[in-house]
Amino acid sequence: MFLFYLTLLILAYSVEQSTAHGPATALSFGNDLQSYMMLQLDMEPVKEAISVCSWINKKTADSVHDAWFTYNAPSKINEILIAGKICGWAIMNKDHIANNQAVPSNEWHHVCITWGYETKTRVLYFDGQAIAQEASGNVKLTMGGTIAIGQYHKTATMEASFHNHVFGGELLKLNVYKRQLEAEEVGKMFSSGMCSDFEDSLVVGDHPLRY
Repeated sequence: MFLFYLTLLILAYSVEQSTAHGPATALSFGNDLQSYMMLQLDMEPVKEAISVCSWINKKTADSVHDAWFTYNAPSKINEILIAGKICGWAIMNKDHIANNQAVPSNEWHHVCITWGYETKTRVLYFDGQAIAQEASGNVKLTMGGTIAIGQYHKTATMEASFHNHVFGGELLKLNVYKRQLEAEEVGKMFSSGMCSDFEDSLVVGDHPLRY
């Protein structure tokens, strides 16, 4: 059921691993414009459905636009955008998913955004609970773009184009799936905890994009 290997071009600067709850390790991003990862991958497998889920430990203040995952295509920027402050900064198919849930700083929380062309819905989850659900219309994910992890990014090319919006936090078990996860699956992912192997049960075949 899973998406793709982490095998293509990656640019990473000042990205380190840090301990998170025992033996697990997380990606730790610095509080600077050089701390990010960029990926150019074949997005065809997720053209009609995608789920992006991760444990995040936000370090910035609520006033900072601290995006930790963005996907931009040549004809559409902000196809997907998820920020530490997900209140107002959760975007799928270029449209905001309206919600009132801010992410507290210096605490681990689980955030998941899902979408499916078949269901025509996009759903935002916080700590295993759906906090917003909206119709997405008759659209599919635009191809040919770039994923940025750990920084806000606004172009579809590999060149850096940031606006001093630093994430500077930690990510653990960042997974991207080529289907829209069910509410029960997202809830179990959270309730099983950061150190569980539950994510493995959602994967058939290839390994997930996981940190």
